[in-house]
Amino acid sequence: MVEDDSEKDDFLDQADESRFADVEDPLIRSIAEAVDDLDEDKVAELTQQAIDEDKPPLDILQRGLTNGVKTVGDKFGRGEVFLPELAMAADAMKAGVELVEPLLEEMEIAEEDEAGLFVIGTVDEDIHNIGKNILITMLKANGFDVVDLGVEVPNEDFVEAVDEHDPDILGMSALMTMTMDHQGEVVELLEEEGLRENVKIMVGGAPTSPEWRDEIGADGYGDNADAAVKRAKELLEDARA
Repeated sequence: MVEDDSEKDDFLDQADESRFADVEDPLIRSIAEAVDDLDEDKVAELTQQAIDEDKPPLDILQRGLTNGVKTVGDKFGRGEVFLPELAMAADAMKAGVELVEPLLEEMEIAEEDEAGLFVIGTVDEDIHNIGKNILITMLKANGFDVVDLGVEVPNEDFVEAVDEHDPDILGMSALMTMTMDHQGEVVELLEEEGLRENVKIMVGGAPTSPEWRDEIGADGYGDNADAAVKRAKELLEDARA
C-alpha cells in the first residue's frame, strides 16, 4: 500500500511539473500556474512583472491567464474540482486581466470601414463574464461596435436583441457544460422567428468547440479572444461580400 501511494505521489508530481509545458516563456507559464493554483495575489504580482518586462499583452492574456483558467475549467468538467474552485480561478484570472486590460484597449489596430455591430452576452444560468469582457475589449480595439447584454441572458432576450439591433454578429458565451445547451436553443429560436438568416452567430467558452458550433448550426467559434476576433472579421467580410 505504501508503495502504491508513493507511485501515485510520483505520478502527481510529474503531472504537476508538466503543467503548461508548451508555454515557452517561464514568466508567462508561471502566470498560468498561479491561476491554476487559485493564487490571486501571485497572479497579480506575476502579471505586473510581465507588464514591466514588456511581455506582449496577448501572450499574458492568452498563454498565461486564459490558459490557466481553462485548465481549471477542464478539471471542473472532469469532476476534479467544483464551483468554489472555479469561482476562485475566475477571481485569480480577473486580478491579472484588470492589469493587462488597459494595454489591450490601446491596441487600436482597425480601419474604420472594418467596423461592424456585435451583440454579445453570457447565456442563461451562467454568471461568468471574464472571457466575454476580454473579447469585448478586443472587438472594440478592432473597430467593432459592441452591445453587451451582460450575463444570465434569457434565450428570448438574445432573440429580441437581434430583432432590435440588427447586428452583423451575435456572440454567446458559456463556461459550463450545463449551460451551453442554451446556445443551441437560441439558434433554434432565431430560426423560428425568421431572424436566423439576418445574423452570423458565434459561440465560445470552455466547453464549446468547432464540433459544437457545427452541431447547433452556428457560424463561428474561437478558443481565445484573438481567434474569435479574427473569425468575426471573416464572418463580417463574408456577410458584406
